[in-house]
Amino acid sequence: MAGMVAQVNAASQEVQKQNLPSVQAQANPSQPIPVALPTDAKISMKKGTPQSGRVVEIDEKTQKISLQRGRDKVSIPLGQIDKIVFSQSAVVYRRNRWPVYRGYGTSAKGRRETWRGIPMKAFRLLDPNQGQAEVKLESVLSLDKLDSIRSVMVGDGKNKPQFVVDEMQFDVQKKTITIAATPY
Repeated sequence: MAGMVAQVNAASQEVQKQNLPSVQAQANPSQPIPVALPTDAKISMKKGTPQSGRVVEIDEKTQKISLQRGRDKVSIPLGQIDKIVFSQSAVVYRRNRWPVYRGYGTSAKGRRETWRGIPMKAFRLLDPNQGQAEVKLESVLSLDKLDSIRSVMVGDGKNKPQFVVDEMQFDVQKKTITIAATPY
């Protein structure tokens, strides 16, 4: 009997260890979601010629986005942008700093998510050179939805997926962002 109790306890501890990341994510709903911006973005303008480059800054105060094109840096007012579409074939740097090429043997680890009404101040670009950013979604998503997103990010524990931004749109009047992202 003592042997069976020890096995049950050992199995219970293993289940608890596997569920620990999920429990930790549920315990802190304000924890930001890490996202990655691919290195190549196409900006559709409301009027005028489309622009392209690497997004290196999104400034809530000045309501501008900055693009890096080689050595040149260009600022565009958010009010002039229809949407930003990130190339499916562009390099993406994951949290572990390793580059990933979407569409070249790298398949999505889940379905595309669209997050609407995100306050601009809830999005933060941490490393513009590698496109590392984070977004706080607790003001626009339910706790259940946040738990669902975080469960995708836990993955198998070894290769943790990260959401890669596919598109962004800005509502300058409401100071919000809509982000479409897919876990890779």
